[in-house]
Amino acid sequence: MHSFDDYYYFYLVVKYGGFSAASEVSNITKSKLSRRILDLEAKFNVTLIQRSTRHFKVTPLGQEFFEECQKVIEQADAAQNVLMKQKVLPQGLIKLSCPPVMMEYQIRPLLMQFLKDHPKVDVEMELTSRRVDVLHDDIDLAIRTNFEANEDSSIIVRDVIKTTHCLVASPELLQGRQIELVTELTEFPSIVLGTQKQQYHWHLHNLERQEEIDIHLQPRVKSNDIAGAYYAVLDGLGIADLPYLTVEKDIAEGRLIHLLPDWCSNIGTVQLVYASRKGQRLVMEKLVDHLVEGIRSNAPQSLGYLI
Repeated sequence: MHSFDDYYYFYLVVKYGGFSAASEVSNITKSKLSRRILDLEAKFNVTLIQRSTRHFKVTPLGQEFFEECQKVIEQADAAQNVLMKQKVLPQGLIKLSCPPVMMEYQIRPLLMQFLKDHPKVDVEMELTSRRVDVLHDDIDLAIRTNFEANEDSSIIVRDVIKTTHCLVASPELLQGRQIELVTELTEFPSIVLGTQKQQYHWHLHNLERQEEIDIHLQPRVKSNDIAGAYYAVLDGLGIADLPYLTVEKDIAEGRLIHLLPDWCSNIGTVQLVYASRKGQRLVMEKLVDHLVEGIRSNAPQSLGYLI
C-alpha cells in the first residue's frame, strides 16, 4: 500500500489549487509536494494533475481520487478528535475496586458526584475486601486501607490519609458496665477479622502515652470482611476492633460505645493504587485527584483520621 502521506499531500495541493498555495498553508516545501505526487503518479502509471509553469488542472481521475482522499482525511480527523476530546473531557470506563464498608462511608458520595459532573465516564465496581492485584485483576484503580509499607515498584500508590481503628461494643453487651482498664477487655467475647489465623490479638497504642500492649483473644465471632464484624458487634455478640470512620455515626447516636478512647488499635493508610502507565488517561487523573481532595477535606470532621 502506498504511503497515506502522499494521499494527504495530493489532497492539500488540489484543495488549495496549486503547489505554492498548499506549501504556504502546510509549511511543506513545494519541491517535496511536487516530488511525492510525481512518485504517486509513476507508481500507478496515471496522470492526476496536468501542470506547467502557468497551468494547473486536475484530471477527471485526479478529481475522483481527490474526493476519496477527502473522505480518508475527514475520517482521520474524526479519529484524532476522539483522542483530543480525551485530553479535555474525561470519558471512558474505569474499573474500580473498593471494600464495601469504605465505599459506603467514604467513597460513595465522592464517586457519585464525580459521575454526575462527568456524564461521559462509566464505572465498573468490584466491591471486595480482597487485596486485588491491579496488574493481574484488570483493575484500573484500587482503593484500600493498608497497614504495611508498599514494596511494589510496578504500581503507583497514593497515600491519602491515615486512619485509626477503635474498640466498640453495644450497650446490650455491656449492660451499663464501664470498662476502665485494657485488661478488662478479655472478660467479654471478641469479634475479629480473619478466619485462617492461628492466634488473634489486638495491638493497642495509647494516644497520650508512649505505651503499647497486646491483648490476646479467644474470639467468639470471626469474619473475613469488616461488614460481618460490624453487624456482629451491633447485635451485641462481642467487642470488635473496627475503623473509626465505620462506627463514628453509631457512636454518636448511641448504638455503639467507644471503649477506652485513649487507646487505638491499628493505624492504617487509605491508599489509591493504580498501574504506572505511560500516557495515563485524563479520566484517571481527574478521578484520583477528586478522591484525594474529597477524602482529605472530609477528614478533619472525624477523630479517626490522622492528617
